[in-house]
Amino acid sequence: MTNFYTGVLAVTVSALFVMSLLAGNNAILPRSRKWRFIISYILIATGALAEWGAMYLQVYSSMVWLHIIVKSIDLIVAPAIPIAILPTISKSRRILLFMVVVVIVNAVLIVLSSFMGFIFSVDAENVYHHEKLYFLYMVSYFLVSLLLLFATMSTMRTFQSTSTWLIGMIMAFMVFGLTLQIVDSSIRVDYITITIAVLFLYNTYEDVLQSSDSLTRLLNRHTYDTRITNLDSVVTIINIDIDYFKQCNDTYGHLFGDEVLQTVARIIRESFDRRARCYRTGGDEFCVIIKGEVGNPELLIEKLHSNMEKGRQDMPRLPFISTGFAIFYPEKESLIDAIEAADSMMYKYKNLRKKLWKEGRELPYHEIQEILNSKSIYEVR
Repeated sequence: MTNFYTGVLAVTVSALFVMSLLAGNNAILPRSRKWRFIISYILIATGALAEWGAMYLQVYSSMVWLHIIVKSIDLIVAPAIPIAILPTISKSRRILLFMVVVVIVNAVLIVLSSFMGFIFSVDAENVYHHEKLYFLYMVSYFLVSLLLLFATMSTMRTFQSTSTWLIGMIMAFMVFGLTLQIVDSSIRVDYITITIAVLFLYNTYEDVLQSSDSLTRLLNRHTYDTRITNLDSVVTIINIDIDYFKQCNDTYGHLFGDEVLQTVARIIRESFDRRARCYRTGGDEFCVIIKGEVGNPELLIEKLHSNMEKGRQDMPRLPFISTGFAIFYPEKESLIDAIEAADSMMYKYKNLRKKLWKEGRELPYHEIQEILNSKSIYEVR
């Protein structure tokens, strides 16, 4: 059994080493985030080695004191692992502070228990035992893990990921692996379970980053292309373009241009519900794809323009946007036709507003749309 456990430990530590190399060579993650993942892997390896050392020290009856120290390290390190990962995934200081408090309390209780034996103990024969209050350690461990997974789910929603359910599966996997060891302490699978769970989490997080635009945090062009290639059901497509964005960049600089893109992206994301997926499809071009046929797309778009006006109160130089929509029916038309229809409406809107501005008339969205819908005397091309 001890040889098998040593083999499992060797595989676990080797996997952590490879995962550290992968994180270090990741072209997407900033250096600070790479190091946070690497630190978490080092903590897992430290805890695993401490658990392994505690198991082997049991055969030496004169090593009770060292056994207690090593086991204390194991029980202190394990709940601290999620703290190393959290800043990489979430900027929530409240969750981080709460996790730090939980880990500090756990560390204090473990140190006290090393003398008083109320969470764990090592008897005179150098045999390790769980004591009556061992559940306090487990509560700490599961609490910080739950907080990490909750923060991860929140971040994934911000990035519009459709895979938040995977976080629940990762948690279920962790609970299953750790429960096996709680039920039978001879089954040493806790750290290999943690290693695999962190690998799952890393892969999920990296997938979210690869699907997103780094500047705006909207879904990126590659994700958009993949989505439209696989569309086989009714959707509402809304195309959005920032007016005079090049002039904005040339006049106020690219840093201001980036701020404009971030602000417009945030307003777009906040203007639609969870049925919608918002994409940055080009430099100053965006697209929103909503599942199903929206009853009155113009009301949704009017809300977007209204939110832009509110944003302009805080950022007076925020440019205007032009919008157009189309409903895609797979059985009636090609997707290209729907996209071109949305583009056509958007450019008609843009051109009509330019004409109105030249005449000194600044009309809200619904009035411009009414002119377009009524095929007025304006010839919009």
